[in-house]
Amino acid sequence: MIMKEIEIQKLLEEIRSRQNEYKASGYGHDSVSTPLVDELAHVECAGLTARRARFEYETGVERDPIVLSKGKGAFLWDANGLPYVDMGACFAVAAYGHSNPELIEALDQQAHKLMHGMGDVYPTDVKVSFLKVLATLAPGNLSGALLSQSGAEAVETAMKMAQMATGKSRFIAFESSYHGLSYGALSVTGHQNEFKKPFASRVCHDTTHVPYANCLRCAFGRKPENCEFACLKNIERLLKLPSGGADDVAAVIAEPIQGRGGDVVPPKGWLKALRELCTRNGVLLILDEIYTGFGRTGEVFACNRENVVPDIMCLGKAMTGCFPLSAAIATPEVLAKWPLNTAEAIHTSTFLGNPMGCAVALKALEILQRDNLPAQAAQKGTWLLDEFKKLQLKYPDVIADARGAGLMLAIEMATPDLSPLTDLALRIVDEMRNRGFILLPSGPWSHVISIAPPLIIPRACLEAFVQALDESIRTSLLS
Repeated sequence: MIMKEIEIQKLLEEIRSRQNEYKASGYGHDSVSTPLVDELAHVECAGLTARRARFEYETGVERDPIVLSKGKGAFLWDANGLPYVDMGACFAVAAYGHSNPELIEALDQQAHKLMHGMGDVYPTDVKVSFLKVLATLAPGNLSGALLSQSGAEAVETAMKMAQMATGKSRFIAFESSYHGLSYGALSVTGHQNEFKKPFASRVCHDTTHVPYANCLRCAFGRKPENCEFACLKNIERLLKLPSGGADDVAAVIAEPIQGRGGDVVPPKGWLKALRELCTRNGVLLILDEIYTGFGRTGEVFACNRENVVPDIMCLGKAMTGCFPLSAAIATPEVLAKWPLNTAEAIHTSTFLGNPMGCAVALKALEILQRDNLPAQAAQKGTWLLDEFKKLQLKYPDVIADARGAGLMLAIEMATPDLSPLTDLALRIVDEMRNRGFILLPSGPWSHVISIAPPLIIPRACLEAFVQALDESIRTSLLS
């Protein structure tokens, strides 16, 4: 247990008692964060510095961002010393809680032994240990991995694996998908066209984007009761079309549950049917579990929910819970097509398999299994989703859906005819920040409120969150 119950209750009471300070900290009046962000604007790429103009463009919130200074368990503190409940686990990374003492100890011990290795040239002992555990934990016969630092790199590695294994070059990906923003990953990302526009001349266009299994907004006009996986039939149709380029498709890449696209959960059986479609058509299946992996959905991996084994799986985020490390892990059949190095490696990087990252990941996977965090996520998520369903009944004109799996949940703000209520969603996110809860929007129109807290989040924090959310919705509707 990272934090004692009395400490948690004390922090929640502090959050409740300092409401005026939270409200005063925004709109350029934050006495510490705003000057720090102004300084940052002079030393960081202006396009990255989240100053007020950029923040308003991305989220509709007219305020300077807070600057974070520390974290513990499910809590974060800003530079002014105000505590917040982190309901997003900092992009679903901090699954084991912020500043987890066991992860800190693992990092410290490894740092005193060896901080940096030699990539693919001379492996480190801790890299060997970590990859053995990862192979044991991975579904089916996924057993050999290539490590990197970011999720986007893992995706690009998976794409290379698929092309190497098949001798083909095209990919099928999904609308509203998010696989990263570096050039290779950007070619399969379907979330926002604005991501690609400035770089269109350099982005590979050998990708066909198809509708995802979003039953609330079915692209084929089907209802769940007569769905018949029309979106998958569309993929098979494209694969069989003489003009569809199917003879050059290396793989289908999919998120088992779409994350940034709006936390979209496909219907039961869809993922299994996608696996069968790929097998039937001689196409590899790449599953991007960077967001969903390691307990987030109530299973170690989201594909375990339907006993699906992809040919390649991309991993990251909660694999370490704090350290930049990612992986593309594949079956022996795929790996057998990767050529042996005869001179220079055709794929490597300086920090490949960094020993500190491997040590932290090794400890993280131990915690994941020892504390049965997937089961914790399932239990807490079931309770939380039930509370969201109650809010949906309470506010039927503005909440179109409440959905999720484990602690990957979402509330879609839309009218009964599914018109996105973007402004309302963003007001609620901002209002929740004023109440001491950090949230992020998602979805094509930033109209979905995403919830992905640390898996270790205490029940008291979830109860306080639901109460604050109800109050924030009511307040936002009146504004």
